[in-house]
Amino acid sequence: MRILVDTSILVRAGASSQGLARDLLLAILTGKHPLILSNEMLHELAKVLRYPRMMALHGLPENRIYDFVDFLREAAEIVPLNPLFTAPIRDVNDIVVLQTAIVGEAEVICTRDRDFFEPPASPFLKKLGIAVMDDIALIKRLRP
Repeated sequence: MRILVDTSILVRAGASSQGLARDLLLAILTGKHPLILSNEMLHELAKVLRYPRMMALHGLPENRIYDFVDFLREAAEIVPLNPLFTAPIRDVNDIVVLQTAIVGEAEVICTRDRDFFEPPASPFLKKLGIAVMDDIALIKRLRP
């Protein structure tokens, strides 16, 4: 199963050595499921991990942020994006996630962002055969 994991879940996976998000990331990678990402998503992840409130919450030093992003770049299938692409979703910042999923032929988008579960994104993704699941539903599906 080709899986795209939203940056909000990746933030939690990188900021902690334990927890659901980290378990999910490991289940995807050890289960030989292609992790679909784009350079734009990795840039967003690095930016979010450097926010002062995130630094205060997780305290990841710069070298750990760099190592985590570099690890994901090596572990994931990185797909190129078209800046002219548009897709139906309420928050324009989420277009990068939709485009990454479509170009990368993802079968699942793992996110907790409500915009992906509601119109206009949900019927659009359903037509494309892309399921949207939160981290709890996906890890249940991945675990035997």
